[in-house]
Amino acid sequence: MSVRLIGVRYEPRPSGSGPIRAQNPLADARGSLRTPHANSENALTPDRLVRGSTLRAFTLIELLIVVAIIGLLLSLMLPALGSARNAARTVICGSNLRQMMLALQQYTDDHDGFVFPFREDLPNGKLWWYGFESSSSPTTEGQRVLDRSRSRLWPYYAVADSIEVCPSFPVHSSHYKPKYTTNWTTYGLPMRFITPATLLRTDRITEPWRTLALADTAQINAFQAPASPSNPMFEQWFYITASSQSVHYVHQHRASAAMFDGHVELIDPEFGVNPTFPEAPIGRPPSTVVLRVQ
Repeated sequence: MSVRLIGVRYEPRPSGSGPIRAQNPLADARGSLRTPHANSENALTPDRLVRGSTLRAFTLIELLIVVAIIGLLLSLMLPALGSARNAARTVICGSNLRQMMLALQQYTDDHDGFVFPFREDLPNGKLWWYGFESSSSPTTEGQRVLDRSRSRLWPYYAVADSIEVCPSFPVHSSHYKPKYTTNWTTYGLPMRFITPATLLRTDRITEPWRTLALADTAQINAFQAPASPSNPMFEQWFYITASSQSVHYVHQHRASAAMFDGHVELIDPEFGVNPTFPEAPIGRPPSTVVLRVQ
């Protein structure tokens, strides 16, 4: 009888024989490859080692099944990942508006409670509330030059690089019409508050919790090239009126809005949205927000 321990075979010791010799089959196999045998039919060759191996590769059917399972898992995960990405962008947008509201409050504190006008004409250009446009700047849409560092709120920002731009604004859409050579703003104020004749003074606000200060904005443009009546496009915008489609419901058909009490909320399109651009749902502001103060 022979006993095997970890690949080593031990033969019973015959009576009167010498010491027991351990036989290792692997060593014997290697030796058989190196040492010629008298009987070549019994020689252990590499081809015989391969044929005797228990290793095997995937079949084509097994590989296709694995690929199908991975595809199924991805199809289940992608909607959840898209929802998580949209939720993260909504949070960033709300954070932008909170920082802009803090800056706006500091601005009004420094200017006797008054909000800034939407534009001021200077000898060398136009000072918009969101930046300065020199009179030497090109006038062609998309080539106009804007100095954002001269925005009315810029001095009050701790970090100003991207605060005035919502990350969900679809600037890569083929229907997007740029106005300046740089991203400028995707948030607007009620036009009545920033019109010089009706400039808002914050101590006149009686319902700050629903008086709109800033919100996601956009505009459909069909009158400035490359847009036209037959080729309307959408663009970034800077003010809101009750009668115009100027609120951008970009967050799952809701818009981020900051009120004068400092809180930020999502508002719904009470009057529907313009169906022209599914990626940029634009509509009127809801009647629940205050857009004018006596």
